[in-house]
Amino acid sequence: MARHRISWASVAVACVLAGPAAAQGATCANFTGSTAKDASGQVNLPWRTDFPATAGSDPAMWATIDFKDKWREYLAAVLATVKSAGLKIENGKASMAPGQRWWIAPWMDYTNAGREPTHGLTKERTPRAGDLAQGAPNGGQIWAVGFYNAKGAQRLRTVFKNPCNPKFTKGQVFAERTASFKLLFTDLDQSVAPYLAGAPTINALIDPAGADGSQPPSGRVMRPLRLLQVDIAVRDKRATDTGWVFGTYVWRGPPQGDGLFDNLVPVGLSYGNDPGVFDTNLRESRINPDLAGLLYARPGRAVMGFNGRANGPADNKISGCLSCHATSQWPASLKGSVGTIGDNPTPAQVQAHVTTYFKNVKGGSLFDATVANAVALDYSLQLQTAFVRLCRACQQGALTGSTPQLCRLAPSLNLGANCRVTPAGDVRAAPQAISAEPLPRQ
Repeated sequence: MARHRISWASVAVACVLAGPAAAQGATCANFTGSTAKDASGQVNLPWRTDFPATAGSDPAMWATIDFKDKWREYLAAVLATVKSAGLKIENGKASMAPGQRWWIAPWMDYTNAGREPTHGLTKERTPRAGDLAQGAPNGGQIWAVGFYNAKGAQRLRTVFKNPCNPKFTKGQVFAERTASFKLLFTDLDQSVAPYLAGAPTINALIDPAGADGSQPPSGRVMRPLRLLQVDIAVRDKRATDTGWVFGTYVWRGPPQGDGLFDNLVPVGLSYGNDPGVFDTNLRESRINPDLAGLLYARPGRAVMGFNGRANGPADNKISGCLSCHATSQWPASLKGSVGTIGDNPTPAQVQAHVTTYFKNVKGGSLFDATVANAVALDYSLQLQTAFVRLCRACQQGALTGSTPQLCRLAPSLNLGANCRVTPAGDVRAAPQAISAEPLPRQ
């Protein structure tokens, strides 16, 4: 959630999936630089991208639960829809049952952090020392894959109707009961984080151990990753100030029951950013006190999110799940999604940080209205990341043909009418180093 990022969920088995090839849906024929290509040069991820024309009537068991008073029950109801999709992690692979109604977003397969070919994982924010566990070193890797339910996927269908020229117009929002969930994995050893003992493990083509993020995808190697965290986000009109509810689970060993869902422990939930609250007297976040001393309230990490706001272990402690996603817009704000603040901020610095990054932005409204021609992406950092990678591909020559319209809204990319051509029309646009691209939390 806050990287910050997450930032989802609902299910009913209805449509039968024909197989990986059928699941890929429409792709941009002018894009040649996918990081998700396997050894045969094809993209064969095990997830769906055939976005539905109609959302159907998948169950939304959380809709009758008060997330303020029964936040654990609310998150459990969302997680139950994920479980009903037949999600499994076994024999080094993650999978869902045929016909599951969850979809991944396109255009996440570019840059050094782009999707890898086994599970479609993207690389995310590098944990800092002490983030994941007491004594955990700086570095390590977090890789993740996120899914939208049918209502969310229906919106993706409208955005990516032309996959080479996606569109997101002012005022577009995700439908009520849109839900998403995200699986986050780490290469951190369980000897450093004992709560990961026995965590479900997958094998994925990721960066070598100790990589700093600047390595090209061609240098990736097959390595094991342990399940760390599951993020959830739901479009819920009862969250009147934002329109969204975000929550996080952590995997806590040793294994019990099914060894997956039975080990997921709720970390917290937020439905607002507590604007104007400069101390720890928060009202719009819920945190699990049972995890004090393990995930937070310990050396290396005093809080989950800023001043105690809801967040996950992989997330930046100066941010929060909801606040980070509230910044999603295109073009993105130069303020970023998290900001910076020292370890011992003054009251004035705390006030400035909260005032800037912890506003209750209504879904569909802009976080930063000073950005020219910007459109709000309704709390979807995944869309913002997809647009960044689309435009980078155009700038760097991995996408050919006409420059996508949304890329022309970002003058810093220096793109003309055609990809890799400057507005002057006679000089190739100088590619920005991919390594300079910040690692997302979607």
